[in-house]
Amino acid sequence: MILEVRNIVKIYRIAGLKTRILNGIDLALDGGRVVCITGASGCGKTTLLNVISGIASPENGSVYINNKRMFYAFDLLASRMRNREIGFIFQTFRLLPDETVLSNVLLPARIRGLVTRQTREYVDELLSRLKIYKFRHMKSAVLSGGQKQRVAIARALVNRPNLILADEPTANLDRKTAEGILDLILDLRREGKAVLAVTHDGYLHERSDRVYSIENGKLGAAS
Repeated sequence: MILEVRNIVKIYRIAGLKTRILNGIDLALDGGRVVCITGASGCGKTTLLNVISGIASPENGSVYINNKRMFYAFDLLASRMRNREIGFIFQTFRLLPDETVLSNVLLPARIRGLVTRQTREYVDELLSRLKIYKFRHMKSAVLSGGQKQRVAIARALVNRPNLILADEPTANLDRKTAEGILDLILDLRREGKAVLAVTHDGYLHERSDRVYSIENGKLGAAS
């Protein structure tokens, strides 16, 4: 099992009141599967991804990735696990605008201290597969939205993680570009990756293995 989420509880203080945004979430995800999470705005979808990745810590519960427990008490350990075990595709890309495509993609490998010849060859392979190789020496600021999302996907894959988290990966893209990006994400299933995507996009819902919805802090099958 690549991902196990056990009884996750996350509480936020909203207008002075404590609100359980996540109230006992359980989830299991194996390799070669794509699972989507949907739900109303503010229901806790992105919060769940942040807890899984160690960006946010829960009040209760635990997360295991490749049978390794996420430790929230130590930022360094959480960051190291996120770097080595998870590829995160952010809604807003989160690229460094003044850095080149190549530099952005290599960033997680540099953080890990593993920029080898094999790493650079793999990056060239990724950029070719994602059809952005010719842009590798261009600054990310000049790219289109679809091109930036492809760079973000390459960056998420550079350390070869088994778990890919995607937060509304097509929210800022036109329909044709969005479908191309979603096809790329679905291709990860054939590589044995586990993909957990927060999205309202019906195109991905129809092609994923399962769709869940978060309502009142609980995770259930989407209607």
